[in-house]
Amino acid sequence: MTAEARTEFRILHYGDELTTAHVDGLTDFLTTKVEALAATSEKDTEAHRAAEALQTLIRSIAGVARHSIERRDEDLARGLDSSWTLASRQEARREWNRLVDIADHWRGTTDIHRYAPWSRIEHHNAETEAQDAARAAEADGTAAGGGSPAYTIPDHEPEIHADRITREHLDALHGFLRKHTDQLFALHQAGTEEHRSALALKTAIDMTRDDVHGSLADTDLDRDLEDRRDAWNRLRHFALPWQDDPAFDLFRWPRAKYIPLRAADERLPAQERTAGDGSP
Repeated sequence: MTAEARTEFRILHYGDELTTAHVDGLTDFLTTKVEALAATSEKDTEAHRAAEALQTLIRSIAGVARHSIERRDEDLARGLDSSWTLASRQEARREWNRLVDIADHWRGTTDIHRYAPWSRIEHHNAETEAQDAARAAEADGTAAGGGSPAYTIPDHEPEIHADRITREHLDALHGFLRKHTDQLFALHQAGTEEHRSALALKTAIDMTRDDVHGSLADTDLDRDLEDRRDAWNRLRHFALPWQDDPAFDLFRWPRAKYIPLRAADERLPAQERTAGDGSP
């Protein structure tokens, strides 16, 4: 890569700087790596299934990131203030960081990765960074004074309502996926493309598992249940390449759906909850 070409790249500091072009560039890099692995692995092998699962994940994350950025830009063009655009800005930053975490397993292996602006983003802009720093300083001062820190919490398939997903559902699906990633680590030496792909897949699975787990708090907020639905459906898609495994069971890992609580009396009431019931 020439010095002139390098000047086109710069580290992104804030989420509001993200564009669909950034997402496309990182997605192209990851797609090239994973397609190469798929092409060199035999069909029906663990390596090929892992490549297919990773391809599905990358496409899904990139699609959400692009949509969030486009929605953010549309809202800003309409003159909506930051409170209206917060959800799309948060989603864009979160999905971008997912892609970066996957790509980090190839860090240092190519000049493309070295000079591209692919780093995790922690703040939307300079203003929110300053606000977070002020809150952290206030929390530190409160803790030093003996008080409590004041945090600001900024085809037909089996289906289950999002509010009926349990820890048992999550542990069963995550255990199934971990079994297969562990097999990949046993088959491939560290430093190989196969091992990096397995690491990337494991990272993505664990991040998504954590998203589901974090959403399991007892809440009836529409936003929280939507997050649970989306995170759960992403996690279960990782398992699809292993459908020929006898342990694969769509009825244990049904597709999550969500009906807003305001429409519950018309369709499926979310509050009709059966504790511990894992059936759809």
